[in-house]
Amino acid sequence: MKFWRLTPRHDTLWWCVDGKDPWQPYYNRAFGFVVRAADVEEARFLAHQAGGDENGAIDGIRPWLDDSYSTCEELGDDGPGEVIMVNFRL
Repeated sequence: MKFWRLTPRHDTLWWCVDGKDPWQPYYNRAFGFVVRAADVEEARFLAHQAGGDENGAIDGIRPWLDDSYSTCEELGDDGPGEVIMVNFRL
C-alpha cells in the first residue's frame, strides 16, 4: 500500500467560471485527503467516498474521481520533513 495526497486543482480554468466550482460555497466540503491505497484509482475512489457536498455540487461531476478537478500524487518516503496536510478554514 502507498500514501496518496489529493487536493483540488487550481491550475485549470474551471474554478474561475461561475457555477463550475464544486467547492463553492466552502462549507460541508472536503478540501484534501491523505489516503492509503494500492493505486491511484483506489485512492481517488476512497476520497470520493469520504467527500462532502462537492460530490453533488455540479451534475455529472465527481471531482475526486476526475483529474481535471483534483490532483492525486503518491507520497514517497524520501525527501525532507514536511507537513503533509493542513486544511484550515475560518
